[in-house]
Amino acid sequence: MNYEKKKSAAEARNAYARRWRAANKDKVRAINERYWIRRAEKEATAQKERRG
Repeated sequence: MNYEKKKSAAEARNAYARRWRAANKDKVRAINERYWIRRAEKEATAQKERRG
C-alpha cells in the first residue's frame, strides 16, 4: 500500500473516531474512568510488591 492510501485510511479512521466520541460522550467518560481505576489499582499493587 502506498503512502497516500495509508494517509487517507488514517484520516478516515480518525474522522470516524472523532464523530463516535462526539456522539457517545457518556461512553467515552465511562471508558476513561474504568481505565484510570484499573491503572491506579495496578500501580498500587506494584508499589505493594516493591515494598515487600
